[in-house]
Amino acid sequence: MNADRRARLFELMRAQGLEAVVATTPANVAYLTGLRSPSHAVFRGAEYYAVLAPRGTGLVVPFIDTAGVAADEVACDVLACYGRFFFEHGESAGEVGRKVREWTSEPASSPADGLARVLVDLGVSGGRVGLDEANCFPQTWQRLEERLRGHSLVPAYQLLRAARMVKEPEEVAALERAAHIAEAAIAAVCAMLRPGVTEREAVRAYETEVLRGGASPHVTVVLFSERSALADVPPSDRALRPGDIVRFDGGGVYRGYCSDMSRTAVLGEPSPKLTAHYAALRAGEEAAIAAMKPGVTAGQIFDTAVRMVRESGLPRYQRHHVGHGIGLELYDPPTIVPGSDAVLEPGMVFCVETPYYELGWTGLQVEDTVEITPAGARFLTQSSRELIVLT
Repeated sequence: MNADRRARLFELMRAQGLEAVVATTPANVAYLTGLRSPSHAVFRGAEYYAVLAPRGTGLVVPFIDTAGVAADEVACDVLACYGRFFFEHGESAGEVGRKVREWTSEPASSPADGLARVLVDLGVSGGRVGLDEANCFPQTWQRLEERLRGHSLVPAYQLLRAARMVKEPEEVAALERAAHIAEAAIAAVCAMLRPGVTEREAVRAYETEVLRGGASPHVTVVLFSERSALADVPPSDRALRPGDIVRFDGGGVYRGYCSDMSRTAVLGEPSPKLTAHYAALRAGEEAAIAAMKPGVTAGQIFDTAVRMVRESGLPRYQRHHVGHGIGLELYDPPTIVPGSDAVLEPGMVFCVETPYYELGWTGLQVEDTVEITPAGARFLTQSSRELIVLT
């Protein structure tokens, strides 16, 4: 963990009088230590704990994850494991084998015991401890309170998310690469779209391109005409027809960091209604981005976007948000919602969007990723925001 991240976290901890903070969700554990475990991401409620204290960082993981921690050189000062698994140690196991043997020589009897051990090893013997409640079932919290008598556990999910709002340069670089992969995927689908191609085939082409770019697909939306007004639904066997509108919304995960972008295309000549509606949505998105700079609130950005869409031709336009932060999660804070007093700061990264869904007709969307800099917003997405006309 670099010095800036540690300083940001410790400042937030001091403000709440915390001796340590304990992460439980995949994103927050990765933020404190870099650990990304497939099991942690798959099994809701699986107990993984990443600890930050003045003396360093610690991990509590299932026995099976010790090999991955060692092989990937995950950064932690102390580690406790729990549970059962069986590794044989060959002659060439090397440093990985040495670490696994050391860490697994005395497994903790439970995750709670492992966390207690790590806190003691990091010099935390009492006081207030922030516990990320987002991946902690009530019975788990109760067990931890019983085992950690002498500590006062307080919720810390929002503290960790607040720390993640401002991105470091390497995080921005990963987000920018993820955005470019999403743009390439949309371009690849546009190149193969023709009458008869189904939504499922378009999604398959999109996700193939995401994988080719070195990322992993997450939720992918490629929907045609009347189905694109249903917001985010799974793809179907609906085949593309001349005159259809295509709404893209998705991205991928690159080195743990997400992308999320949207474009709209039409197969053939766009109708006057489509041209006018899309122009209004694009005007709202661009006005919002032009207004984004340090010191402006998310609520002000929301008002700017909605006002411009209405003034540009959609007087009854409504939205519950016009964008969100992005990072280790698809929706990092803050969200651009009405009345939000969250203040934009350099290093924040946002996806800005102005979708429109008209049941019985179509859905339209334009969405881009921007970084807040001292001078304003810098686009991470680079592709044209024009309505895409497919021929």
